[in-house]
Amino acid sequence: MKKSSNNVLRYLALVCMMLVVTCDEDVPVENTNELNPEIFFESLDQVEAAVNASYNQFQTLYQRIGYVFPDAMSDEVVSSGDPNYAPYNRFEFNATLDNIAQYWTACFNGIGACNFVIGNEERMRTNAAASNFNEEDVDNALGQAYYLRALYFYHLVKRFGGVPLNVDLATQLEPKPRATEDQVYEQIIADLELSTQLTWAKGITDVGRVTQEAAYAMLGKVYLHRELYPQAKTAFDNVVNHSLLPLDQYNDNFSESGEHNDESMFEIGYNGEVGTESERWAQTGVGTSEVTFHSQDYTGWANARPSTKIIEEFEQDDPRLDSAILIDSENSYGPGNAFQFPCPGCVGGPVWYKFSQLYDDVNVSENSGVNVRIMRYADVLLMRAEVELNLNPSNLQPAIDLLNMVRDRAEMPNYGTATMDARGFPVNTPDQVFNAIVHERLVELCGEQQRFDDLVRWNLDDQELSVFPDQNFDNPDLQLTRNFDPSVHRVMPIPQIAIDANPMISGSDQNPGY
Repeated sequence: MKKSSNNVLRYLALVCMMLVVTCDEDVPVENTNELNPEIFFESLDQVEAAVNASYNQFQTLYQRIGYVFPDAMSDEVVSSGDPNYAPYNRFEFNATLDNIAQYWTACFNGIGACNFVIGNEERMRTNAAASNFNEEDVDNALGQAYYLRALYFYHLVKRFGGVPLNVDLATQLEPKPRATEDQVYEQIIADLELSTQLTWAKGITDVGRVTQEAAYAMLGKVYLHRELYPQAKTAFDNVVNHSLLPLDQYNDNFSESGEHNDESMFEIGYNGEVGTESERWAQTGVGTSEVTFHSQDYTGWANARPSTKIIEEFEQDDPRLDSAILIDSENSYGPGNAFQFPCPGCVGGPVWYKFSQLYDDVNVSENSGVNVRIMRYADVLLMRAEVELNLNPSNLQPAIDLLNMVRDRAEMPNYGTATMDARGFPVNTPDQVFNAIVHERLVELCGEQQRFDDLVRWNLDDQELSVFPDQNFDNPDLQLTRNFDPSVHRVMPIPQIAIDANPMISGSDQNPGY
């Protein structure tokens, strides 16, 4: 189900965005004095409109920058010279770049919208007694807001480290000091714990909204990243009502026609409506960003080509390669064979097939309506394998079994067989199982904004990101170094506008190396 384009709901959602937190004076901000909560939250439509506003900034993020940053900094992508990609692919970014400020601002705007819902819990519960919504509706609204606030903070902490904790509606516009990374994660976990208790299960809530299962999956992911493995296992054990799609439906994980399937756990919704030209390109959250440039960026313009490294990681008989990447094997591709190899502006030809409009035989354009998959069940199974390995390295079978669930769906040979041993993936020791997890996550989740954070979590980033993940076509034996420094580039710089506008943050609070 595509996000509603009803003008009334859009207006109400925009009203709810009045309470924003932004450090960029150039970003339009509504007058917060015009919003009177005493005359709001009086109907179910108003409650839902407030919650809808909490989702909107993710549309802004994933219009472009939400996928650019983690993918361009990974070893899955080789960028064109496009300024949205090149600085991140080369690790040459700095605190003055506009898109870093846009990312920061969108996340805090989203947090402000979530705070508006959470901060009006008492009013919603009071009104529930005499309105067309009830206490369960209030619980669900709060559960969604807690999940989304946690997800915004997660996006911030992964890219910047510690950030100001704006979690109180009454004081969120007041300057806050930079919290520590640990404090931000504590807030994320607290919000997700609440979300697991308040949200409704899959099949009860509307399609496209946060579910209890999605909350447990995200909680498990955060615990995994914090190396809290027993807590991660408990969270993942509560992820039910989802299953892997069969191989013949695998492409539904990446297409517009296959959105909200049984494997998908949470998506950012787009419907392809362009709106005005200024809304489409502004990326400020004013209006509704109903299109993403992902398909055109990765397939049409080839601003982010799949690297030779990721292509070579696939086993020769792995059908997932054909679902992920279009290899330079023909002279043209796409509807009407409109796209030519080699792709414009790049040497060679491979381009991303994942999340393109080609699955549905639609011409690749700037205005894609393909939803962004934030979490899918295959990711949960692979994270569970990692948790099992860390919890009980003396018993490898539970982790191997989880890996093989993903392999079975791809109709690939299982780990623990002579075939996989011969392919260089034995699983007789904890290190070998870990190598299998690394391999399986790379081929299953490539191009899905997971790889950079995985490498950082595993302390493999320096090893894997120090050279460009592609061959030099003039000199294939020459490895070109990147500017990656793990003491600097695991996080991006705090935007300079945030430092300039917040008296509680000074230049000394900037991340090291920037």
